[in-house]
Amino acid sequence: MRLGVPLTGGEEGQGVAHLAVFLSSVAMGGAERVMLMLADALIARGHALDIVLTRREGYFADALPAGARVCELGMASHPALWRALVRLPGPVARTLAGALAFDKAPKAVRSLPRLVDYLQGERPDAVLTTLPYNNLTALWAAALAGEPRRPSVPVVVREASVLSRAHVTKRFDRRLADLVGMTYPGAAGIVAISDGVGDDLARITSLSRARITTIYNPIDVARAEAAAAAPVAEPWLAAGAPPMLLAVGRMTPQKDHATLLRAFARVIAARPARLVILGDGPERGTLDALARSLGIDGHVRLVGLVDNPFPYYRHAAVFVLSSAWEGFGNVLLEALACGCPVVSTDCPSGPAEILGHGRWGRLAPVGDAEALAACILRTLDAPPAAEALRQRARMFTIDAALDRYLDLLIGDRQERDDTE
Repeated sequence: MRLGVPLTGGEEGQGVAHLAVFLSSVAMGGAERVMLMLADALIARGHALDIVLTRREGYFADALPAGARVCELGMASHPALWRALVRLPGPVARTLAGALAFDKAPKAVRSLPRLVDYLQGERPDAVLTTLPYNNLTALWAAALAGEPRRPSVPVVVREASVLSRAHVTKRFDRRLADLVGMTYPGAAGIVAISDGVGDDLARITSLSRARITTIYNPIDVARAEAAAAAPVAEPWLAAGAPPMLLAVGRMTPQKDHATLLRAFARVIAARPARLVILGDGPERGTLDALARSLGIDGHVRLVGLVDNPFPYYRHAAVFVLSSAWEGFGNVLLEALACGCPVVSTDCPSGPAEILGHGRWGRLAPVGDAEALAACILRTLDAPPAAEALRQRARMFTIDAALDRYLDLLIGDRQERDDTE
């Protein structure tokens, strides 16, 4: 099912439910941020919510939604994990055994026996989870927690990235598509955060595309605008300074900041400008060196992590996303919500869908510094109206996304109750 542009407004009548969100941790990632945003919205609707974590660790560990009950599972012993794994269906168990012969299980998988205990003891009405190993663990736990006369707890899984581009470093990773193809059919709902993610998921796993629902990530525009009003100590925003370009994201190969730096070198050859990159990561040293070799280091600042990037969006002349691939591209929505013009690579998947295939922001081919520079220069010369960009962001409402998730989580709860 494809939803296209999200609708606005809420739906009534689903009733109050006891729901659980399962994550291995609450790291500073887009998937975790969106899940916590949805958790806030679920609580605001009156639902009882458990946030179930393998470990209460990560950037958001001390900023979990008020009103949620936090359950930290921890990781089971190796023997306990093996006892659980051998109870899974034969093909899954054999695939896992082959992976475990060489690699340690991912953190989420190591919490499997304890998640089974949680589901048997608490019996939430449904579980929402995201990221492949969290999704697999939740589905396996629900299957193992089922009882002969009671159906297993429904699990809705959310795929947040292009699975075919998963970073493969271990045997577990190389078997991921097989495990997903064998396990996801047992989900009560399969969500992709863009049509491109859904298409990729169906292609590499042989899942039916009709079983995958596209639900775009939401943004709270009012909250973004309030955050953007905060002061920012940025010396390159002084009156009369050259226009500031902005990028936000981890310094990893996926974000391809190297192409951005090469594009920026072309931009400042044509006109004065400055570039600020928010974020950190393993490529920071390499990017520093590249900026020096291009002779642009005096015009580029790698700021690192900031708690509130929204004032930067408000003051930037153009926001640039140079990624080689994305699941969705939350930062594009954040920029639009602040009225900031955007330029993006036309990467798989999400940016073209957010930007209406160029209507709300120019798109350049992946890895093409010349084309990216041309898009930036055209946007500097003729920026779109800020209010039109904010209106586009307002189409991605939390209420619309939450209604779709609730349809999958508890839409048929009354029917299930009648059968018990």
